[in-house]
Amino acid sequence: MDAITLLSIALAPGIFWVWFFYKKDKYEPEPKKIIIFTFLLGVLATIPAGLINSMFVPESLENAGLFLIFFAAFIVVGPVEEISKYLAIRVYALRSKEFNEPIDAMVYSITAALGFATFENFLYISQYGPSLILMRAITGCLGHAGFSGIFGYYLGKAKFSSPQNNSLVYKGLALAAFAHGLFDFVLFTQTFLAFLFIPILIVIVYYLTKRLSEMSHASPFKPSETNYFYCPNCKKNVQPSSNYCPECGKKFNR
Repeated sequence: MDAITLLSIALAPGIFWVWFFYKKDKYEPEPKKIIIFTFLLGVLATIPAGLINSMFVPESLENAGLFLIFFAAFIVVGPVEEISKYLAIRVYALRSKEFNEPIDAMVYSITAALGFATFENFLYISQYGPSLILMRAITGCLGHAGFSGIFGYYLGKAKFSSPQNNSLVYKGLALAAFAHGLFDFVLFTQTFLAFLFIPILIVIVYYLTKRLSEMSHASPFKPSETNYFYCPNCKKNVQPSSNYCPECGKKFNR
């Protein structure tokens, strides 16, 4: 199978999940340019992560002891990959003036994570065949989105807390790295423990959906029954019953 076909297969689940989570940002969706660029930066984040992982983790853990597996999952892969994805949004998306509501940090982190997962998908199906993409669409894409959604949640809280609490960023990264490490640890054992990835993934996805809902409700652009809300385009106050901004004419998503 040629590289273009493999790339298309690898891209499909990543693009689907980006669209799915992008729609959760109901009140002031991010510009598509930022989403695309963040996705591409997530792809590029696989390069430093892959280099560091290869330096400290053997190519195969099939006959490794639990100590080496623990080291690979919790000390190397989990922290390295989550920090790499964080840096992918730190260099661009988090600096944008469009970062103006709590849910944005989750959208950015999830998008970068799906870029990261998409390139991993390409490597996996190039080596093991395209039939693996169905499993990767769930475990790889949702796993990465869930891990990085954790630090995205805390990034949003840190940005919009009063006063700003930057220690939440480190807490979010630590929790994301731990969740990632735990997920990989059970899979790396290649024993009956590997089946624990199913409840772990369910918990992570449940956490992700709850936090996305929480951050969406915290949006300053959310229409209110009693108060004005901000137009996401021109930032003017608009009556909650309005479908269009009287200042700039922007149509609102209801």
